[in-house]
Amino acid sequence: MLLAFVAAALGHWARNKPVANGKQVVQAAFALVVIAALDGGRTQDIAKGFAWLFLAAVLLGNNSPLQAIAKAGGNTSNPPPHQELHPKGA
Repeated sequence: MLLAFVAAALGHWARNKPVANGKQVVQAAFALVVIAALDGGRTQDIAKGFAWLFLAAVLLGNNSPLQAIAKAGGNTSNPPPHQELHPKGA
């Protein structure tokens, strides 16, 4: 869970957005309460699963640090058109 919170903060920081606002604090507190309630006994595996889901949601979301890194690296999804080194007829 800590890794998910750090990744979310990095994603906002990379996009020059505020790291935390009221809505995000409430969402994080709710997630922590759910995980803490499940983290013990027979439901511990469920808590771990939720933690992995939260991490995946953060890393695949629009404010992901991975998205910011990809954008900073440049657009490689549309490479320039292929040019022949030896055109026909030349």
